[in-house]
Amino acid sequence: MTLRQTFFSGVIICISSAAFAQQDVQFTQYYNNKIGFNPGVAGYSDAICLNLGNRSQWVGFDDAPVSQAINANIPLSILHGGLLVSIVNDQIGVFQDISAALGYAYQMDLGAGKLGIGLAIDFRNKNVKSANWIYPDGTAGASDPSILRAGDAMTPELNFGMHYGTPLWYAGLSTSRMLQSEARFPGQTARYKSKMHYYLTGGMHIELPDYGITISPSTLLKSDLNSNLTLDLSLTAELRGKIFAGLGYRNQDAMSLMMGYQIMPDLRACYSYDITTSPLAAYSSGSHEVFFNYCFNIEVKPRINGSYRNPIFL
Repeated sequence: MTLRQTFFSGVIICISSAAFAQQDVQFTQYYNNKIGFNPGVAGYSDAICLNLGNRSQWVGFDDAPVSQAINANIPLSILHGGLLVSIVNDQIGVFQDISAALGYAYQMDLGAGKLGIGLAIDFRNKNVKSANWIYPDGTAGASDPSILRAGDAMTPELNFGMHYGTPLWYAGLSTSRMLQSEARFPGQTARYKSKMHYYLTGGMHIELPDYGITISPSTLLKSDLNSNLTLDLSLTAELRGKIFAGLGYRNQDAMSLMMGYQIMPDLRACYSYDITTSPLAAYSSGSHEVFFNYCFNIEVKPRINGSYRNPIFL
């Protein structure tokens, strides 16, 4: 067994009886995926926005974490807010987590900006795939209750969030896995229990019109109150609304390089590369992340009074 395989086997053994560490998917480009952790963002903008992201973490390890996220932010004036639809796939080793969420946020004018209060119902499925285990006693280990067998468990969850934004700054507070649901894998003593996660985020947009540059500092603080606090910091600069570049930092984990390009008026592509700063740097070549953001409006032309169509002349 290689060192990399040993490392991941150790991780799996540590969480095989119960999972209590931070469980939500982590993205370096959190500022491109705010609706992914705060349902209060739904309906904040006037455009329908679709986000698609992929993260390959700790490249170089066997069975390293890989995550995908796709979500939609759909403003609906008739509901005084907006809807969100989100699907997330997260895989590490023999574990695969898939979640599907549907939510709503009410948006109200407040001062110079808008306050959104949102709630989402989230169904999460944890799947354990078949694995070839190596046991210390050299046996097949079929009777060892501490080893997970292939199976899956699904739990319902609730996510809540508040978001306030103006053209110059924004702030948000949210929590996920509010039900802290628990499920047992069929025919096994192993169990899966959700832990509440908390998010505090904020950012600014500083325009330098003489240079055509917009500078955007932002931060995200997250915790499950069980493991260490995770702090993400980022600073990006956008040139004439077309290209941008930036730097990021995550405590005890990585430094990040970011860049992006506005391919079309409605389509934006962003890339980030994490340079690992933890002891894993000796075995990993870093992490790669790509996000695509597509925003558009559906315009319904108003009916002109007095006009009509007669099928006889069509």
